Amino acid sequence: MTDVAAGRIQVGELAPGRLALRGTLDFGTARLAREAGIAWFMRDGARDWVVDCSGLESANSAAVAVLLDWLATVHRAGGHLRFEGLPERVRAIAEISEVGELLETGV
Repeated sequence: MTDVAAGRIQVGELAPGRLALRGTLDFGTARLAREAGIAWFMRDGARDWVVDCSGLESANSAAVAVLLDWLATVHRAGGHLRFEGLPERVRAIAEISEVGELLETGV
């Protein structure tokens, strides 16, 4: 896995078109995670993407913001993005924010 790490968060490419998140995605790590994901999406252009979130050990509302930003970025580029293994905490925050279906189905 090629990755960008900042102590508590890793964003890594498992295979072409497949990224993984590992660690803690919160207010302290959101900016780096956002930038790392966007760098991969922009480098490889419009395509189908999958992000495996099952390695997230801890997340808060900043994680939802990053994932939504990634969806918008990929959508604007003409690609498709979906998430796998969303932690229950992220799902709960997304439901409260009324974006749960968007994170579940992707764009």
